[in-house]
Amino acid sequence: MDRGLKQKSNARKDRGRHIGIIHYTAPPNEVGGVEIVISAHTDFLAKRGYKIHLIYGSGGGFKTENVFEHQIPLLSPKNVEIVNVQNEVLKMGVETESFNKVKERIKSQLRDILINLDVCIVHNIPSMPFNFAATAAINELADELETKFIFWVHDIAIVRKEWHSRAGKFPLTLLLHKNPRIEYVTISYYRLKQLQTIPLKHSLGRIHVIPNGVKAEDFLRFDALTKELMNKLGIDYQDLVILIPVRVTPRKNLELALDIVYELKMLLGGERKVKALITGPPDHQAVAMGVEYLEYLNMKTKMLGLEDNVRFCHELIGYERTFSKGKIVKWNVADAYTISDLVLVPSKEEGFGLPIIEAAAARKMMFVSKIPPFEELIYAGINGYMFYLNDSPKNIAYKIFKEFTLQAPDTNIVNVAKNVAYKIYKMLLMDAVEPNLGDIAKNMLNKLYKVLIMNFVDPDFSYVMDKFAWNIILQEKLVPLL
Repeated sequence: MDRGLKQKSNARKDRGRHIGIIHYTAPPNEVGGVEIVISAHTDFLAKRGYKIHLIYGSGGGFKTENVFEHQIPLLSPKNVEIVNVQNEVLKMGVETESFNKVKERIKSQLRDILINLDVCIVHNIPSMPFNFAATAAINELADELETKFIFWVHDIAIVRKEWHSRAGKFPLTLLLHKNPRIEYVTISYYRLKQLQTIPLKHSLGRIHVIPNGVKAEDFLRFDALTKELMNKLGIDYQDLVILIPVRVTPRKNLELALDIVYELKMLLGGERKVKALITGPPDHQAVAMGVEYLEYLNMKTKMLGLEDNVRFCHELIGYERTFSKGKIVKWNVADAYTISDLVLVPSKEEGFGLPIIEAAAARKMMFVSKIPPFEELIYAGINGYMFYLNDSPKNIAYKIFKEFTLQAPDTNIVNVAKNVAYKIYKMLLMDAVEPNLGDIAKNMLNKLYKVLIMNFVDPDFSYVMDKFAWNIILQEKLVPLL
């Protein structure tokens, strides 16, 4: 029996257990919202005995039992050939010879992997315009193979203004492919509504909603490495630390965040320093735009005199803690939540509200723009402050100011007390208990703080753990689809 036939035979013995996951990039060496979801799915399924095949253009490095990696460079939007083909088809509006050649090469490499898989989950490639050749190749394979396909939609290009003029024209006609064997999944009811109301020539059929989740244990960790991140970023306990856990891309509206930081700095008047931590990298799926936007933000930071207040720290933050020669070189995003006082997300457009879930898990106050995915979560039961996108930065800054100081006449004293208690707790835990007294004292302090403060004023945590813990979401919603 040759190797190919043997692989097919083995696949039949444990049918339903071989799962492919395709994206432009893969964790842990690439970090973003989609990569966080892929990592959670991979970890959950691999631990339950599924054979997970990660298929990606760049990133990877999972190195976990039951996880097999397949790098296909042509899946990456940064691949030189892909960049050239993208420019060509967007300019000409037709299938070109080079487009078809690249598509066939991608299709051939994917076919060799997918033919032995039971289910293939494809993230964002079916709905986003970053690699049309990959989208076309996957559409054709979904039509030709017996493998079940799940198209997982985080973002939708054709609802964005910059793509409206191309709607109904090639290559955007490749997006949101229809086939009875394809199951569509999206991450929020807002995205579901968008998919149901997009004018397409075909119906996508039933669309499942499976939200993103969190790993609670990551957000309850205080240790010497967390303190080391504070030192690395030059943060003191008395600073007002604002976490902005988003990618550096224009729809995240980071210029508004900088204006808010400036107004807060003026309100505090030097009594406390404001530190804003922007954790995400420039968007790897819109490289030119991402880099230009970062340069613009750096110029604005200097213009506002915020060089000591704003830190772009994507080089220090990853999905998991990373070590080299016994020393930590990257912290995970939960560490950034731990050392922060509040979470600020001024996005113009989102598909979900992962920072809201993470903020609730980390027991942090959140201030977010009033957009549908954020409203969906906050109205469902998570406590957060929302502001309109056209609100003045000064008014938004004042809302934050009065929750963290006693200087405002309408200060919420309970919230200020809670935030002060939290700082004292962190200081005790990281400076006294963790390095000197060991786990027993650490657990006692954690329980005391939880009883006196967390459970009294932070009902969000239990709600999030009941609704958005990864294990619950994936066991109840993903496994039945496989």
